[in-house]
Amino acid sequence: MKKSAWIGIAILVLAVAGGLAYKFYLAPGAKGFGAGASGGELTYAKVEPLKIPAVGGYSLPTTDLGDGPVPVLTIPLDTWGGYAALFAANGGIKPSKDSLFYKYGKFGVQLVPEESAQAQLEGYAAGRYPLIWAGMDSLPLLYDALRSDKRVLPRVLGLFDWSTGGDGIVVRDRIKQAADLKGQTILTSSNTPFSFLLLWYLAQNGLTGQDVKVVWIDDGPKAQALFKSDERIAAWVTWTPFLTDVVQSGSADYVPGTRILISSKDANQLIADVYIVRNDLLQEKPAMMEAFVKSMMEGAQLVAEGSGAAFNAMASFYKLKDSNEAKAMLDDVHIANFPENQMFFDENNPIGAQKVFFLSQEYYRQLGSIGASTSYEPDQVLATQPIKGIAKLGLFASQKNTIKDSFNKKAAYDIGDLESQRVVLSNSIQLYFDAQRLDFDVKSDKPEIKDNLSMLSKVAEQMGFLGTTMVKLVGYLDTSKVADFKAQGAQAFIEASAQAKLISKKRAEFVKSILVSMYKIDPQRIVTEGKGWDNPIDDKDPSKNRRVEVKFISLE
Repeated sequence: MKKSAWIGIAILVLAVAGGLAYKFYLAPGAKGFGAGASGGELTYAKVEPLKIPAVGGYSLPTTDLGDGPVPVLTIPLDTWGGYAALFAANGGIKPSKDSLFYKYGKFGVQLVPEESAQAQLEGYAAGRYPLIWAGMDSLPLLYDALRSDKRVLPRVLGLFDWSTGGDGIVVRDRIKQAADLKGQTILTSSNTPFSFLLLWYLAQNGLTGQDVKVVWIDDGPKAQALFKSDERIAAWVTWTPFLTDVVQSGSADYVPGTRILISSKDANQLIADVYIVRNDLLQEKPAMMEAFVKSMMEGAQLVAEGSGAAFNAMASFYKLKDSNEAKAMLDDVHIANFPENQMFFDENNPIGAQKVFFLSQEYYRQLGSIGASTSYEPDQVLATQPIKGIAKLGLFASQKNTIKDSFNKKAAYDIGDLESQRVVLSNSIQLYFDAQRLDFDVKSDKPEIKDNLSMLSKVAEQMGFLGTTMVKLVGYLDTSKVADFKAQGAQAFIEASAQAKLISKKRAEFVKSILVSMYKIDPQRIVTEGKGWDNPIDDKDPSKNRRVEVKFISLE
């Protein structure tokens, strides 16, 4: 969440009191919560009950733009570059006859500053702000909090952006792998349910939010001071510029012995920012809402073309020095255009809106943030009619999906030196192979083969979320015969060891072929290696050494 330091400090908060995720800014010196002084007692985050604001009908004031009164949609904004398409579509901050919203829907849009998460939610519920921003992962919480009144049920109209580098997890050097986080104290900027990035990462490694101890402070500098001074804090879920400053040796805020474990530059389709509208407004004015989405898609195109009006408006709205500072707000964000919105809402997309909704719902159940038996369907919150309506008109054919294949094919790397790169995620999966076989029948009904495909399906999903990473498949063999070959003499063992590496390499190649053919993974993202009997993980059960390690490696 990049911005100029003098603007304020960017905070990513999942505000449990409001049940909605918000990015907002606190001025330096603002009060922080959740932790005592360094070396003192740490206060751990707890599950808090949701507080539902008072609900009322929505209001659309009117203004005359020259052709008689038209309705005005008032939208509150915190300081975040992901709103660029909104500024572009509106051609400024105030309602305008020259805006795309007026052109396509005969209504105006008024943008107002509102950094408070609670104030935005209260305005949404009361009807002053019938359309607001939310994180897609917050929708289960928001729906759960507001479901008692159908007027305010949140409906997701479209995708503003993906965070592509603004969020991440910093760890101390004692955290060698994800499993080392178990039982550790982690600092976050959100109370409960902590951070979707953190919960997702833990889940990929067989952990839950209940396996770690979370301290939260919603003030960036105070969180930084605590992390820097208190060695008990093993990891910090944070955002830029803290994310980069803390790990860069030349920075005044450098903390020795730290590194970035994962960031949204690697997981570039995980943190999705959407715009939600009240159900009553959508039901009563569907044409207006379709015009809003259409305008946003054209606004995204204007941003891609370098719209001066958009960045000038942002500079004015956020009180920046000039439009260049406004453009810099997009360094860690990807503005979503029409084909990317289509992909995001596609029910067949394994890493889209539906998947994020189900994942976050599951994590929040585990934490107790929603009921253990709670079960909501994505179609209860996703309003796909506008996107489908626009698609039927055949609009935005010139726009290209640039995030789908975001892996940098031109990146220079040495296959033999990949281990020196930052390993974002590492899994060791046990795939079943019959003796002397280098492959297995993917159509087999054997439970072992079905388990193989289930595990590979998860790997493919991880590759989708971690769209900018290189993937290394490292094959290993069962070590039960190692002693026998050693008994035959050094030369026999050397020859057998070389053969073992060849076999394990071919098995890794077979796994790659499945990921490419069945799950449509870009083969350029995958390299393979055979380690044979090297690096056994279990001396008592040699069969556990028959495995394929999957390493996601950041090249950025």
